[in-house]
Amino acid sequence: MAKHELETRRRNRERIYYDILCSVIGQEKKGYTRITRIQNETNLPSDRLRRHIHEMEELKLLKHDSALHSTPKGRAFASQYRRILEILKQFGLAD
Repeated sequence: MAKHELETRRRNRERIYYDILCSVIGQEKKGYTRITRIQNETNLPSDRLRRHIHEMEELKLLKHDSALHSTPKGRAFASQYRRILEILKQFGLAD
């Protein structure tokens, strides 16, 4: 597959969830989460980001009270998805 094909490939929903979770988990280590930072790190417009966050709350991957937090289920998803990505990379099927 040519490099330009990989660059123009759209992310699937699971990859977007993974990217959001990685951003949230990274920010939690600093003690706070900011929607704007998540938006920038995931390269999503705010309306799509908020829709994904809402879906992830329904799936219990995130919780949103005074701030956005990952859940144990969300951290497990991120960990397992990272393992899947590593396998796909070995076969040239992921970037």
